[in-house]
Amino acid sequence: MASLSFIPAGKLADLLRSADPQNRMYVRVLSATRLAIGADPLQPTSVIDLAKETVGPIESPQKANDVSSDDHAARGGGKITRRSGEYWFEIRGKRTECRSLKNLLAEGLLALEGLRPGTLDSLSRVKGRSRRIVAREANHLFDKPHLVKDYAERLQDGWYFGTNNSAREANVWLNRAAECAGLKFGEEFRTSLGPAN
Repeated sequence: MASLSFIPAGKLADLLRSADPQNRMYVRVLSATRLAIGADPLQPTSVIDLAKETVGPIESPQKANDVSSDDHAARGGGKITRRSGEYWFEIRGKRTECRSLKNLLAEGLLALEGLRPGTLDSLSRVKGRSRRIVAREANHLFDKPHLVKDYAERLQDGWYFGTNNSAREANVWLNRAAECAGLKFGEEFRTSLGPAN
């Protein structure tokens, strides 16, 4: 059962000032009782515990990215990471909001496959230096087998995708997927991440 914490606004402001005296960090919500803070919003360095009214070091970057087990079923398994709520993609003017970078990648890939069946099959033949973004078998995603356990998740029946992507990498993969679907990236298919480099 989830708990909910309240904190006086002044106390929260004091905690934020103590964690970020130079006002250079970003805050994101980890749970109903915890906030993450860091210079890089996707790699926080400290945690504010609202229930205890304390600031401490983050246990591990992976813990900060494990947002909620309630989100597990929303994508068909796995952890939701890099939560922000500011992600979206647009196909021919129809926008879809996404809750995380990983969700943006997964939903974007599924939408392109839904629009043009065979997109995932075409994209599975595209390989970067050491990996693919989609594959019929999880162990075909990465050249290094140990990465499969941590970074391969089921996309839909018969397909897996790689989840360890920066915003730039996710955007490049979505650009390639749009090309496989025959859509012009930046016009017919756009993302909140901007133009792909």
